[in-house]
Amino acid sequence: MKKPADLRMNPDRLYAFKSPFKILLVRMIDAVGKFFYPSSVSRVPWENVKRIAVLRLDHLGDVLLALPSVKALEEALPNAQVDFIVGPWAKDIVELAGLRSITKVFTAAWFDREGVRRRTWPSWRELKKILRDGRYDAVIELRGDFRHILAMYRAGIKYRIALARTGLAFLLTHQSVYHAGQHEVKRNLDTLEQAGIQLANKPESPRLYPRNEDVKTQAEIRQKLGIARPIIAIHATCTAPSKRWLVSSWQELIDKLPEDTDVVMIGAGSEKAGIEEIEKGCRRKVFLAAGSMNLAVLAAFLKESSLFIGVDSGPAHIAASVGTPVVSLYSGTNVAAQWGPQGSKVNVIQKVPPCSPCELAICPIGNKCMNEITVEEVLNLVANSLH
Repeated sequence: MKKPADLRMNPDRLYAFKSPFKILLVRMIDAVGKFFYPSSVSRVPWENVKRIAVLRLDHLGDVLLALPSVKALEEALPNAQVDFIVGPWAKDIVELAGLRSITKVFTAAWFDREGVRRRTWPSWRELKKILRDGRYDAVIELRGDFRHILAMYRAGIKYRIALARTGLAFLLTHQSVYHAGQHEVKRNLDTLEQAGIQLANKPESPRLYPRNEDVKTQAEIRQKLGIARPIIAIHATCTAPSKRWLVSSWQELIDKLPEDTDVVMIGAGSEKAGIEEIEKGCRRKVFLAAGSMNLAVLAAFLKESSLFIGVDSGPAHIAASVGTPVVSLYSGTNVAAQWGPQGSKVNVIQKVPPCSPCELAICPIGNKCMNEITVEEVLNLVANSLH
């Protein structure tokens, strides 16, 4: 059996791999590639750049943390057309960010969580075509994914800016240097500055602005459910089992929350079973709203809530982005200081065992990091957030 320390991934490494073999292989590929493909571009003439694409094709939280950099880019280059290319799961949320950018949707097979199995190669060719047909002068890729970098190169993009944490740095015209310890919001902004973009404004956190129609819809849902008191919204489930808290801990917490509030459990329709399991063991009334709201309506609902309590997942970032107080129960799978929700009303509780960060969806040693979070610790943060 592996020791906890053996599960840990070193977040300070240049390459985002745990396997020494993969690191060595990619390092060798980059060394050879750099010899044959030396970069000949020293500076991007941003004053002449007319069309820019920003790529963030991964998951909802990652896209939300990229919003400040897109906003800053728009303000820095007001004469350029900026397209923000995201997965379909993030489109509704991006449209609430008040950007002037055009939001484009692309489903990358390697990030699709909906169970639609598509082969990587056709999906990659589709991405290459989207970038080529967009006639972009520059593409800024904020993840550092070799598949995206290769697509940028093969699409003939003149200025290619990105990290290269999975390799192929030699295909970039401007490689962003990775600085360990930065929060993703700052790291994304840093990528722009390293490419020579002069940022007049650097937002510290993403902001979302729910639409009137979504505010009306969430009010109708509240009325239908019979919710009348201040809301404590709870998101207790998520895709990765390693990020979940004990069912018994959720039940104890819910029963001890202020009696003058209504507890509403939110989530996707696919999370109903897990939510109902928690609800059945609670003594107090719990309202179930899983599957009843799309992300835009959820943002409006969370804005009208008094408090959000949840695990490391997209709804925590949404709640923080609409200004609702957040208590985030963060597992040790990632570093909260790098990936956690941002905002002045955010409180994150995270235990850091020797195996953290592991980036594992399933914990082989019994979810030690989450199980060590106590109900009393969460209640203390709840009390501070409600006053």
